[in-house]
Amino acid sequence: MRLKIPHHVTGFWLPHYGGSPLETGSVGAGLLLDYAEVYLSGAGVRYNGELLEAGPGVDIKSPYPLGYGYAGSAVVNIAKHVAVLGLGLEAFQRAHIAEVEAGTGLGDVLAIYTGGCLVVRTSPGAPGVGKAYGYDCPRLFVATVDLRRAETATMLKSLRLQLEIEGRRAVEAMIDGDFQTFLELARRFSRAVGFLTPQLEEELRRLAGVSGFYVKKGVLVVVAERDHVTDVAETLRRYGAVHIAELKWRAVYLSWSY
Repeated sequence: MRLKIPHHVTGFWLPHYGGSPLETGSVGAGLLLDYAEVYLSGAGVRYNGELLEAGPGVDIKSPYPLGYGYAGSAVVNIAKHVAVLGLGLEAFQRAHIAEVEAGTGLGDVLAIYTGGCLVVRTSPGAPGVGKAYGYDCPRLFVATVDLRRAETATMLKSLRLQLEIEGRRAVEAMIDGDFQTFLELARRFSRAVGFLTPQLEEELRRLAGVSGFYVKKGVLVVVAERDHVTDVAETLRRYGAVHIAELKWRAVYLSWSY
């Protein structure tokens, strides 16, 4: 049995720390990217060949590395809990609780559970508690760059005030599922909190065929037209490994084929 889980890269977020892990989360918006493929068999939790911990047989093959901002920890936690509890609400709630308690994420599990291309989180909390809405994206591609590793727990603590100020500003300005508004707000947010440097922003503005860009933690996200995305990716390779994905609707699902 194979489980497919899309990765999530949020563009902006406003943390909310509630009375319990189920009520804790974030509001904001982000993009669902390519799938991690999870094979539910054997023993131990593995991610791209690395043994992470003992536990249920979960072998994750992903195009994206852990520790940069692709919501890899959310993918791992969803896979672990689905392996034990099945593909139901409880598994996603347990995955969200694990994220909150470890300090590795606030809104990724809700976004992944909701599905879509652009996912807007309007109420914080775990699936079944928080609210989010999935929207289609224009027919564009995204090139992501692995800029640097960064610990989510450390980032949430060190930037708490900036995230509250800039996250609120972006959330209040978001218009339903408007894609261009999302990209503009995500760019402003990532610059304001220090993820996006002025030098990188200036270079990205000069690239042909780019519809928008932002940085989440250690991931650069550049949205580009189909005819330009390869050239964009080549230009960005000096900053780190580059991954290209088509923007389209994605959601978690189980498959019995291998």
